[in-house]
Amino acid sequence: MVTRCASFGAALTVSLLLAAGSPLLAQTPSSQASASASAHDVPELVTDRPDFTESSQVVGAGVLQIESGTTFERDRDAGVRNGTLSTPQLLRLGLSPRLEFRLASDGLLSESATFATQHQRTTGGADTEVGVKYTLTTAPLGGFDLAVIAAVSLPTGADGLSSGGYDPGVKFTWAHELPRGFGLSGNFNFASITVGDTGTPGDTREFERSVSLSLGHGLGEQWGAYWETYGFVSGDGCACTFNTGVTRALGRHMQVDFAIGRGLTSSAPDWFAGVGFSIRRMHR
Repeated sequence: MVTRCASFGAALTVSLLLAAGSPLLAQTPSSQASASASAHDVPELVTDRPDFTESSQVVGAGVLQIESGTTFERDRDAGVRNGTLSTPQLLRLGLSPRLEFRLASDGLLSESATFATQHQRTTGGADTEVGVKYTLTTAPLGGFDLAVIAAVSLPTGADGLSSGGYDPGVKFTWAHELPRGFGLSGNFNFASITVGDTGTPGDTREFERSVSLSLGHGLGEQWGAYWETYGFVSGDGCACTFNTGVTRALGRHMQVDFAIGRGLTSSAPDWFAGVGFSIRRMHR
């Protein structure tokens, strides 16, 4: 059963996409000329998807950027086949040249488990995350761009899909330009997460750590590619994954992406694949 929160989130996403797209599609001749004259001033579209690593750049003052996608994940553990379909959404609104507001969710979730002759499925809305990203450097510091993301996950999801608690987290991001058009980036992430989904005082919390390293390169003709490894680290080891993908710019304000990943350790999902679309509206 889909919760009202998920329905509202879907409606909000559609409305924002229409709002973001309409100024790009309905320009007067004078606005088209003005846009052409200032085209060289339009910054490159930089998204926080499809890789796990968050970028070290903010969208810019007055810019609305929406990044959405669909991801399917498959895993087999102790004879049980698990599958997850998610529709991640990220809204980014530039509040200043160095600060952006962020609203994120895994959207509509559908989790399935198959064992022996039994099959179970849970479908509904995911939790919502509210946060900000702040750029720590206006110019590369020692060749590195640095930023910090602070956020809290709110228990807005459906029963069986929500953590049931308010889970704060912080991410430290960095990026470094390499020779021959390559770029290296990574994250160090820390979060306090609720264990259990009842939201009662009996629930416990865990300290979650994750780290990522991503290598990117432009392929020409608006294409780009990345190769990345990331993992969730605990006392039991690392749930590590390798993934790769490509992006394709559609003009200056839109992008499509494709990604596929494979678990490197038994505690990570066996594999996943995803596709996404991003769009921005710039204040003029």
